[in-house]
Amino acid sequence: MTFHQLPSSFLSTALLFMFIFPHCSSVEYDGATIFPTVKQDEKVNLSVYYESLSDTGAEFISHDLGKVFEKGLTSIVNLRLIPWGKAQIVEPNETIVCEHGEDECYFNVIHACAIKAWPEQLLHFTFIKCLEETSWGPTLDKEKVWRTCCQNLKLSPNLIKDCYDNGTGRWLELIYAAETERLEPPIQFVPWLTLNGDAVGPDYGNFVKYVCEAYSGSHVPEACKEMPISQD
Repeated sequence: MTFHQLPSSFLSTALLFMFIFPHCSSVEYDGATIFPTVKQDEKVNLSVYYESLSDTGAEFISHDLGKVFEKGLTSIVNLRLIPWGKAQIVEPNETIVCEHGEDECYFNVIHACAIKAWPEQLLHFTFIKCLEETSWGPTLDKEKVWRTCCQNLKLSPNLIKDCYDNGTGRWLELIYAAETERLEPPIQFVPWLTLNGDAVGPDYGNFVKYVCEAYSGSHVPEACKEMPISQD
């Protein structure tokens, strides 16, 4: 398998496009209310590279990543989800081949469409968490899975359907592919976390600790105040 390198001009245009999003509503996570008080340039950039049907990725998103939205931690974090993982682009037709088969490729695109449709961190995270908890086993009706999540969360399914049908989702996946390919060190397993561009490694389950250590601003959220003081 060979990875198809995308031209830099395409990537620049595409990345600009990704920041132009429609207005979205908000949801709550375990009753949390979010009050951003930290300057954008002080926030810690937390990126999660994952695959939609990876058991370890689903476990992390379903049971651990939600800590971002607890005890004020989200006020110091820019969370990004990158649904590509170890997928590959195969020449000559730029066929996308995913580690866990065609269903994973399908849901990777649905995840990408959700991130575009609802750019607010909590909103698309909650939708993706719903998918990760329900898109397991032999799925006879993949569309029903994400439509059910839309219905439960009162989100418009049309944004996802249009994104998938018109090819925007696949285009976003190619952007995520190029970003993942540029990781240094390269992705070794999923989920693969980076903080401000630096790989977290196998101890990703303790990401809250690393976020707090990386944060240098004056507004310290409760989640970080509860962290034990490092003995250096």
